[in-house]
Amino acid sequence: MTAMVKLAGLETKMFFRDRLSVFWTFLFPVLMIWLFGSMFDGNDMNGMSFAELYVPSWIGVNIVTTSFFTLGTVLAGYRETGVLRRYQSTPLQPWKILAAHTFQGTVIFFISAVLLMIFGMLMYDLTLPAYIGSTLLALLISILAFFPFALFLTSLAKNTQAAAAISSLFLNLMLFLSGATFPLDFMPTILQYVAKVLPLYYVIQLLRGTWNDAPITDYPLEVGVLLGIAVVSIILASRFFRWSGK
Repeated sequence: MTAMVKLAGLETKMFFRDRLSVFWTFLFPVLMIWLFGSMFDGNDMNGMSFAELYVPSWIGVNIVTTSFFTLGTVLAGYRETGVLRRYQSTPLQPWKILAAHTFQGTVIFFISAVLLMIFGMLMYDLTLPAYIGSTLLALLISILAFFPFALFLTSLAKNTQAAAAISSLFLNLMLFLSGATFPLDFMPTILQYVAKVLPLYYVIQLLRGTWNDAPITDYPLEVGVLLGIAVVSIILASRFFRWSGK
């Protein structure tokens, strides 16, 4: 446990030294909220305000960016440069390394989520979640689903470039087809069905729902899908974890 905490602390310090990572994790979502706010704020959105729909959505998007770019791509880079092979000579087991990076990513994500919420409150009169306990639980379930999912997918990449390509592909697919940025009602019927195949769709539905409408117990389908993804992803991430690219 001590080794995992130290490793998580070290990775967190390294993250904050990377200005590009800090920008994409903390500033980019705020800029996107501001951009969409300039387009949609004040419009009728099924009885909800812009902030009530899009701030929870972008918090969900940040789970994706953190899991794929802060965790998955970084580990792929460590594999390519031999850092993970040096870890192999230590008592750290693969699951401990994955757990340390997951803890680090969770801390970074929650900082970004708080920043988004404060920005929404200051700029768009966003209110606190109607069911704050359910929203926090929804966030934890989403993290459990996405972090190992991203670690598994990027573990299949042979180098950092391939990991970044995989991450960008999944991010763009889920960003534009899950309902996070554009309402699903505006999309063709076939794309609405495609959206329901994407994991981020269930994150968005769960976060929006618990933030505005009902407790998490009213969303058994979303919870079940995300927990299923979490279990399968954890098994696969542990199974396919590699110390080197060979």
